[in-house]
Amino acid sequence: MIDNPKYKKTVFLCARRAMLENELILRRFATEFVPKNYTIDDLDIFNEFLEKIYDNDLYDVVMGTKPAETYAHIYNIRFLKDIEQFANEARKLGKKLIDEY
Repeated sequence: MIDNPKYKKTVFLCARRAMLENELILRRFATEFVPKNYTIDDLDIFNEFLEKIYDNDLYDVVMGTKPAETYAHIYNIRFLKDIEQFANEARKLGKKLIDEY
């Protein structure tokens, strides 16, 4: 999958967000979650989702200020839920690292 142009586009779209917080989470999401859980065919739909979603809406989901369901009527809920779950785990890991420090 790593050499596929669709996947390369996914990584690019995830790594080039308007908000740094979104960029940091989505870059890891693209490299850690996407290859294990999405097919090449899923990437067409996921890339459209990434092009369509507003960074402020994505930020709300990534930071956990609003649940993914808030935007279910606008965006693909599958992708929102996957990002939400991944971001929740990343925030927990970040808090754990800060607490250990």
